[in-house]
Amino acid sequence: MLLLRKAIISNSKRFKTNWIQPEGYDTGIKVYNCVTRTKVPLVVANKSCVTMYTCGPTVYDSAHIVRVTDNMTLIVKFIKKLFDEKFAYKSEDGSVYFDVSQYENYGKLQKIGENTLEVNTGGIKNSPADFALWKAAKPNEPYWDSFFGPGRPGWHIECSALAGNIIGSSVDIHAGGIDLRFPHHENEEAQSCTFFSKPQWVNYWLHTGHLHLRDSVKMSKSLKNTISIQDMLKTVNPVVFRVACLLSHYRSNIEYSSDLIFTAEKVLSGIKNFTDDCNSFLKGQLQSTIDNKSLIESLSETMTAVDNALQDDFNTPVVIESIHHLMTVTNKMLHTPSTNSNYLNHSVYVTAVMNFVLEIFKVFGVDVLSKQINDKEVNDYSDIIDVLIKFRQNVRQLGISERNENALKLCDETRDELRNLGVYIKDHGKISSWSR
Repeated sequence: MLLLRKAIISNSKRFKTNWIQPEGYDTGIKVYNCVTRTKVPLVVANKSCVTMYTCGPTVYDSAHIVRVTDNMTLIVKFIKKLFDEKFAYKSEDGSVYFDVSQYENYGKLQKIGENTLEVNTGGIKNSPADFALWKAAKPNEPYWDSFFGPGRPGWHIECSALAGNIIGSSVDIHAGGIDLRFPHHENEEAQSCTFFSKPQWVNYWLHTGHLHLRDSVKMSKSLKNTISIQDMLKTVNPVVFRVACLLSHYRSNIEYSSDLIFTAEKVLSGIKNFTDDCNSFLKGQLQSTIDNKSLIESLSETMTAVDNALQDDFNTPVVIESIHHLMTVTNKMLHTPSTNSNYLNHSVYVTAVMNFVLEIFKVFGVDVLSKQINDKEVNDYSDIIDVLIKFRQNVRQLGISERNENALKLCDETRDELRNLGVYIKDHGKISSWSR
């Protein structure tokens, strides 16, 4: 039976989309809030533990972790409570729908035109805005038995039931793609606020941009323009892809391309070479002109810039840019020759810069010094390479002093051959250093 009725109670109750700032520990971070359309303080309930749930990604593949089919009883109980408390109704075809008219704040996450919610134009639902909690079984489709009859869960109820059961009646952060903000997250918030009898279930909704292929819309199974995780990892190191993600703000779209991967590889290689040069200096292999005062000032400025960027809605591109500037300043000093061999006066400052760079990337899950960074264990032939580099260095100095072009040519050939094997030699006057 069709019910032609208003799906909104009144204009005064509908569209109450105020966000409630939670009580608790102020992290000092500001994040973009899709309800207020502004950046707001990130306040979490517990200083030592942040509760977070994320939807997806919808990968339709082996990357799935949480199986809805293992939690069907939990989902049915969630729906039954909403049904018993008159927040849901059963339609003529046996499906169960959430009654949006019973929830005042629908349209909280994304503004919705009032005409979308007003009356039913025909169909089995009371209102066009009502969404399925339980879909009645159809021929040739999987189904489960329930209090409402055979069927399967609606899309939105799955996340609410799982997150609500694990985290509870209040969630610090709920994340997902920007395309999930409406209707998925909107409906999650509506049914969960109703289930827990609270005006706000999730305190912060963080939405990521889409992953695109070049000259295409977002990756989608229906458009057949996806790349599986397994296929990507055949050619791309996972650490490199992580760096590629850091190059874009989490709310921005990412264009997946060979150029992006090349840029990320270059960034990672730059960090590795920088740490190698720092270590060469600390071993006394580089005689460099280090300005302690300028270096510590640059480090202090970078630390402040990184802290400000991370507090500003996790602005990782600015972090990468700031780190790059610090490495450029330090590299310039490291590669400026000095006749002063007493590097110990400067070692503490160079060490501080190197450790800061390494620790920041560890925060992002990038261990630059890990031997697993190339997806396989790298045999450590450092002692042997040191002997070879020293021998080449002596031959090179002999060639320079005697103006022996053949000797210098052999040194260049050795350098080029080692580069093809992933060992890079850098000549600094009478001293040579190497890095992988």
